[in-house]
Amino acid sequence: MASTPSETSIANAALVLLGERTINSLEESSKTARLLKERFDEVRDEELRRHPWNFATKRASLAADATAPLWGFDNAFTMPVDCLRVLELDNPARYPYRIEGRKIITDIGAPLNVEYTSQVTDPMQMDVMFRQSFAAALAADVAEAVTGSTTKVAAMIDIRDKKWKASRTPDGQEHSPRRIEASEWLDSREEAGYLNRVPTGEGTPL
Repeated sequence: MASTPSETSIANAALVLLGERTINSLEESSKTARLLKERFDEVRDEELRRHPWNFATKRASLAADATAPLWGFDNAFTMPVDCLRVLELDNPARYPYRIEGRKIITDIGAPLNVEYTSQVTDPMQMDVMFRQSFAAALAADVAEAVTGSTTKVAAMIDIRDKKWKASRTPDGQEHSPRRIEASEWLDSREEAGYLNRVPTGEGTPL
C-alpha cells in the first residue's frame, strides 16, 4: 500500500536521489533533517512559480485598494496572500498592467478577476509528478551541504531539469493553449523599439 504523501516523504525522496540515509521526520534533530526543513518551503515555492501548474491554479476577484497609484495607473489591487505568480487577468481591452511588490497596478476597473499560481503547502494536494520534480529540486539544492560533493550537485541539477520537463509536459496538455492576443498599444510599443514580448503572466512592461 502506498504511503500518504507528506513533507517527510518528499524530503526522503530527495535523500534517495542523493544516495543518503532517509530520515524519520523533518522535526528530528539530525543535521540532514534540519537542513532539509530549512530549505523545504523556499524550494517548494520556487518550483511552484516556475510553471503554471494546474493543481496550484486558483481564481480570485479583487477589490481595488482605497489608495490609487501615485501616477501612471488608475487602480491598485493587492494580490491574494497565497499568490506566488499572476498568470492571467480578465482583461479583454488589453490594458497594460504591472506587478509591483504585492500589488497589481493597472487601468482595469474593479473588481479585477485574476488567475494565479497559489502557494500549495499540502503534499496531498500536489500532482504526483510535481512531487517528484520538487524532490529532485530539493536534492539539487542541498546536495553539496549534505554530501560535500560538487559532482553530486551537477548530477542532481541534471535530474531536476529532466523531472521538471517530464512533469510539465502532461500538465500543459490538460487545458487549451493560452492565447496571447496582440493589441494596438503593444504593437506600437514594439514598432518603436521600446519592448520585447514578455511571457503571459509576468505583466506588461512600460
